[in-house]
Amino acid sequence: MIIIKPSNARNILANNIVYFRLQKGWSQEDFADRLGTTPTYVSNLENAKRNTRIDYIDHIAKILNVELFQLFEIRENIENRRIPRR
Repeated sequence: MIIIKPSNARNILANNIVYFRLQKGWSQEDFADRLGTTPTYVSNLENAKRNTRIDYIDHIAKILNVELFQLFEIRENIENRRIPRR
């Protein structure tokens, strides 16, 4: 079991939001439209500048069509907003 420190949880969430959004080929604007929010809010989430409620994180998971736990999996950081090749 991996224990995520609270200070890192926001960064892990942010990285995974970017990861899954890019897998779908969505811009921040596309994703914001699907979430029913603004691109600025999405940008703040993706840059770990904003806290969010757990029920909203569940909403994000549903929009991205992933399981909630996948948003907290530790993975390689997304550099230059590109998905790393495997």
